[in-house]
Amino acid sequence: MLEAAVERVKSEGLLLDYANIELENLIRAAGVPRSTVFRIWPDRMAFIADLVRALFEADPGFETGFDGETLGMLQQAFSAPDGEPRSAGEKQVALRAAVRVAVAHNIVAVENSVAWRAYKTMSAALASGDAVPGGDEIRTLLGEIEDRYVDRMSALYAQLNAAVGIRMRDGVTEGDLALAIMSVIDGMADHRRINPPFVDRARRVEMGPEGPTEWHLAGLAVYGVYAAFTEDRDDEPFTGGEEP
Repeated sequence: MLEAAVERVKSEGLLLDYANIELENLIRAAGVPRSTVFRIWPDRMAFIADLVRALFEADPGFETGFDGETLGMLQQAFSAPDGEPRSAGEKQVALRAAVRVAVAHNIVAVENSVAWRAYKTMSAALASGDAVPGGDEIRTLLGEIEDRYVDRMSALYAQLNAAVGIRMRDGVTEGDLALAIMSVIDGMADHRRINPPFVDRARRVEMGPEGPTEWHLAGLAVYGVYAAFTEDRDDEPFTGGEEP
């Protein structure tokens, strides 16, 4: 049943009212005993909750926080082949390089992620209130998903901070940073669906000694958040560190 539903979501998406996830229809498609299905899932919301968990658990990008290609870009941006310590300014150059390439790629990867699209649909269903049944179950499930995602991203940002030689400012944590960046990407992805040329148009911005550089708008926004949440770690100069 879950395999049949996952394939349907991959081809059709998860509709706002879950109209394409009818148990009777899936029972016929999967060719499984009806009595067994209703013993496992007494109603459709119970099945949808397990389906969304299955979608996220099968998504390697969700498991790692970033997809594999984005992680590779981050590792390359943080490499320091000469092994020489970096100044505070050079640390920010390295951070900007990592954010600039990773976010521009990742916002597209997020948009193409089946799990992320399902998450967005369930968020919209929750916002619609009584129009869609199962609001409490949806809220609980989204809370679980967000907690897991923030935990993974917190660990990743701790690695990135150590690699570039920066630390969180007093009063905020890697979890705060993860949630703030998640919100930026989430909002940008929404606007990108409405007006992709405006969001995706490269902005040429001069940030420091690297000179004018092309940025995706989401990358600029994420770097602004990252710079506001972190500060230089004077006692640990950047030497390329341990790659994420």
